[in-house]
Amino acid sequence: MTRRALIAAVLAPLLALTALAAWAFASPVGATPDEDFHLTSIWCAAGDRTGLCEESGDPTTRLVSPAFAEPPCFAYVSSQSAVCQLDDLSSTALLETDRGNFVGAYPPIFYGTMSVFATDDIAASVLVMRLVNALLFVGLMTVLVVLMPARHRPMVVLAYLVTLVPLGLFLVPSVNPSGWAIVGVGISWMSLLGFIDRPDRARWGLAAVFAVSSLMAAGARADAGVFVLLGVAAVLFLRFERSRRFAVDAIVPVVVAFVSIAIVVSSAQLSSGVGGFGGSGSAPVVDGESAPVPTGLGLLLTNIVNVPSIWAGVFGSWNLGWFDTRLPAVVGLAGIGVFVAVATLGFARMTWRKALVFAGAASALWFIPVYTLTRGGDPVGLEVQPRYLLPLIIMLVGFALLAVGQWVVAIPLALRVTVVLASAATQSLALYVNLRRYVTGDDVTGISLDANLEWWWTAVPSPMVVWVLGSLAWAGLLTLVVLRRQPVAAPELQSQAIPITR
Repeated sequence: MTRRALIAAVLAPLLALTALAAWAFASPVGATPDEDFHLTSIWCAAGDRTGLCEESGDPTTRLVSPAFAEPPCFAYVSSQSAVCQLDDLSSTALLETDRGNFVGAYPPIFYGTMSVFATDDIAASVLVMRLVNALLFVGLMTVLVVLMPARHRPMVVLAYLVTLVPLGLFLVPSVNPSGWAIVGVGISWMSLLGFIDRPDRARWGLAAVFAVSSLMAAGARADAGVFVLLGVAAVLFLRFERSRRFAVDAIVPVVVAFVSIAIVVSSAQLSSGVGGFGGSGSAPVVDGESAPVPTGLGLLLTNIVNVPSIWAGVFGSWNLGWFDTRLPAVVGLAGIGVFVAVATLGFARMTWRKALVFAGAASALWFIPVYTLTRGGDPVGLEVQPRYLLPLIIMLVGFALLAVGQWVVAIPLALRVTVVLASAATQSLALYVNLRRYVTGDDVTGISLDANLEWWWTAVPSPMVVWVLGSLAWAGLLTLVVLRRQPVAAPELQSQAIPITR
């Protein structure tokens, strides 16, 4: 490894961690969707603990802090800053709530892991959890990139870089189990692909990454566990051959798949996807009005033609937080443009197996939300959220960018510059808007986030400092790994990977 490559290998994870840390600081306790439920589940995952989570006498409820006994005071009101929750965060009183994972609705691994960091200092505990989750993602990605066969590295990096802004950056460093789903599903199938393709001992490091990431996904959300199984099936299909080596290699994913299935079926969450969410009776509210939901064939057709709006929500067309942080339209537009431009580069080299797994992922992105919504009597815009589908979108672009034989995705210089500029600008803009919404509410105007400050963390650099650092870190990361990335030379490919022609 050259000195320049070594510097890049060290600097890239630090820049990624800095950008994620900025997003971890950019919102208050309770900012992600349903976080009252998730915080209660975390604080109660270790059982009855005095002052943290206490029995109420009813097995379906618990006594917890007023800070997360119900949705936060700023939820749904974009002009309300997070200052309104300060009294609840410092209160020693406990309130009864039925909003928690008390009957096994969600898999227990995410909540159990995060509960290790739960203390009576709620704000500090949440920040620690967010930073731990950011570190988990950066750590797994670093190991994955280092150990992957050289021809797969562009796919690994690009699959996340073009899909994380803004929703992924908001959720990965959070206490929402969707963060683990985003991390686990993508890294799971990529590391399995590397495990099968590498002929040397480094493959066992990839096997370990595969096992950890798969358990993270399945242990956070049942649907993420199903997506892990889809990824395993896709990789085994891509690399299937009638050989003893393949049969031996398949033992690892089959064992992990069975463990994931056991975790998934142990929770009740999967039933919502199978049976639907139950119907809401009204369509999403637009301009203060709602319309009756169509039924039968009308609802099915309506959902089929509108489901792409959920995909677009990943890139910023849906509001962040409790759907109360509206991002500028340019964020979503640029994100979709970057995604499409990069993904279509992979179509330059296609095999029938690659085409089939790509088509399968695209079909799943359409079928799963349409089935779930229609089954439950719901229209697009309710119940099924973009965060549920983001792991599949990462999988889709990854399949598009798969290396074929010795061919590696090569991005033209003009497109690389466009990707860096567009992603850096929209990430910075989204981070700024997210900070503004919570530090003062979006009814305050002005450039400086530090002016008229209403809410902020204790002993944390000012909002403007966090915004500048987060913006520079993401721009630096993009510059480092996109502008400098070149196609891998054929001799290097031949020395690091088994030739693959199928």
